[in-house]
Amino acid sequence: MSNAIAGPGWLLQHSVHGAGVFTTIAEVGDLKGPSQSLETDEVTNQSSPNQYKEYIATLLDGGEVTFPCNYIPGEATQDSVTGLLSWMQSRGLQDWQIVPPGSLSAHVISFSAYVTKWDTGLPVGKHASLDITLKITGPVATA
Repeated sequence: MSNAIAGPGWLLQHSVHGAGVFTTIAEVGDLKGPSQSLETDEVTNQSSPNQYKEYIATLLDGGEVTFPCNYIPGEATQDSVTGLLSWMQSRGLQDWQIVPPGSLSAHVISFSAYVTKWDTGLPVGKHASLDITLKITGPVATA
């Protein structure tokens, strides 16, 4: 039997950097990320074994978290006064956490990030939406 968990119920929460009090972002859709990676540098030389390229590990990149959400004008967690748009415009670093549902809620993914994209979608005949990108700075931690 699998131990997989279902996608619904995850919460994306933010806190002013260093404050430690987290607020849930309103009506977030599918979360993608953190998309972490490790950079490498090629160090191949004349003595490399069997003429294979050689690499060394260099820098880690915390990556990005992307998500859509239902756009709610005036919503405090989305607006240009106290929300996503305000943090992007002020270039404000925020603390973030992704909280799993139910009994797994202690297994939080946490990181610090900047809001680097706030893109509105206002189609005729569909709901208003935002596409948001968070650029992580520093490490990603999991509990």
